[in-house]
Amino acid sequence: MASNPKVSVIVPVYNVEPYLRRCLDSLVNQTLKDIEIICINDCSSDNSLAILKEYAERDERINIIDFKENQGVSVARNAGIEIAKGEYIGLVDSDDYVDLDFYEKLHEKAKETDADMVKASLKKKTVDRIKEYSYLASIKKSKYYNELYHWCYIYRLNFLKKNQINYPKGIRFSEDAVFLVKSLFYSNKIEIVDNVFYHYILREYGAATSNIGEVICNAYGMSLVFDFMNKAVKDRNEYEDFFCNIFVSNLLIFFAGVAPEYRKNHAYIMADIYRNRLYQVALKNIPEFLNESDFENADILLKKLNDNIDLLRYPKIQTDNFQNRKLYIWGAGADGVGALAQCDNNGWEIEAFLDSNPQIREFQGYKILPPNSLLNSASRDFFIIISSRLYANEIAKICEQAGLKEGMDFWKPC
Repeated sequence: MASNPKVSVIVPVYNVEPYLRRCLDSLVNQTLKDIEIICINDCSSDNSLAILKEYAERDERINIIDFKENQGVSVARNAGIEIAKGEYIGLVDSDDYVDLDFYEKLHEKAKETDADMVKASLKKKTVDRIKEYSYLASIKKSKYYNELYHWCYIYRLNFLKKNQINYPKGIRFSEDAVFLVKSLFYSNKIEIVDNVFYHYILREYGAATSNIGEVICNAYGMSLVFDFMNKAVKDRNEYEDFFCNIFVSNLLIFFAGVAPEYRKNHAYIMADIYRNRLYQVALKNIPEFLNESDFENADILLKKLNDNIDLLRYPKIQTDNFQNRKLYIWGAGADGVGALAQCDNNGWEIEAFLDSNPQIREFQGYKILPPNSLLNSASRDFFIIISSRLYANEIAKICEQAGLKEGMDFWKPC
């Protein structure tokens, strides 16, 4: 192995015996050979360490750090970054894996553009499902409004060390959001590669996020994200774009996944974050049952959220009005995946996705059409499923202005 590899891949490992070989196979067989693979065994009690040693015996590029006490994923990743020798670093969770040309394509883009960060696309599936859903790489109008998937990037190592970017110790949920938001803020250039994928395997039981309520009480990173942004982001427009989108999508909607006994704590976190915001920005696209003033009082907020908990979960698509009509999903994002999964489960075939972002050329294997191409057509032989919860009301107004009727021509989540 070269003394200064092109990419150092950091892999924290904790009790992932059923998944570890697939992860390591995807790394040792990378088309970019000039890499090092730093695996941090965080005191696993299963056979994970034995598997790491087996692979290290066959491949000198694997370097094992063996913790004698469990220290958590933040400390593990930081330990890997500390000894990394690569020009860039990559991050892979040990139950996930990457395309075989993942690091070659990202590194080529990084060298071609001199970028601090390069972002790949994502495929996600639950551990008990076969079908994967894709999230294509894109850079939004504000660099702070990006999906908080830290493993989809490579990062210039000197850039991380210069800006003292690492993972917060003791944080066990959203520690990756703290790392990524700081990286996005300090980066001079972010590039994308949209034809290579990180494969994220969502383990619904037994993963680090399964006991999410207790973790939010004791080791939640999103408060640190907003603390950092309050100190660092001085541009009001950028701050408002970040705050509104991240607050709603990562805090408010997430409330529905918290166990009942921990919801009070989560409501108080949201109220504190809202009251302590840097600018008096207005929240956008909050559910209709909430007033913005509700976020000033945690007890009122908690009651309204508990009373309307079902409205925070992605609703069941209920409509019978698209028989013999072409079906479209408006919104090529995370909620679009949720809508598509329901269509797949119900055996509903869709024609295409609608999205106004010109950077998105295809989604989940379907073509993307600009919404106006459908709304301005003479034919009305279509039915639209509006997928986005954040922008449902805005999109519904556009549909109504085009002469469409809710329930008859389109459906939107409440």
